Amino acid sequence: MKIVLELNELVSVALSPRGKPADLLNLLFTGEIMVCVDDRILAEYRGVLARPAFGFNAADVVNLAAYFGRFARRVNPKPLSIRLEDPDDIMFYEVLKASGADYLVTGNLRHFKSIRDGRIVLPGVFGERYFSLHN
Repeated sequence: MKIVLELNELVSVALSPRGKPADLLNLLFTGEIMVCVDDRILAEYRGVLARPAFGFNAADVVNLAAYFGRFARRVNPKPLSIRLEDPDDIMFYEVLKASGADYLVTGNLRHFKSIRDGRIVLPGVFGERYFSLHN
């Protein structure tokens, strides 16, 4: 299964290594799901996780970025003519479209409300759908 992981969800996973965020992280690290990215998303992951406000260990940020650099599925999406509440989120939808990913996992559905695409889901919905298929 392929997903696009929006930045706020990556931060949530990194901040909460237990519970539902940990379930998602475990699925990534065991290879049960693959994250789809482009160069913009990888740069965003690195930059945001390295912010001192989060207090992440610098070595952990480097290792996580390296993991995504090695194991994520990279795509080169074409720009889409869409408008979103947060224009910075367009790249995540462009990668969803270009990669054919099954889901875009985000905690900010309101940012994507102008798009009617059932693949854009909250983390809890993704978890329910994933585990209902794999149990």
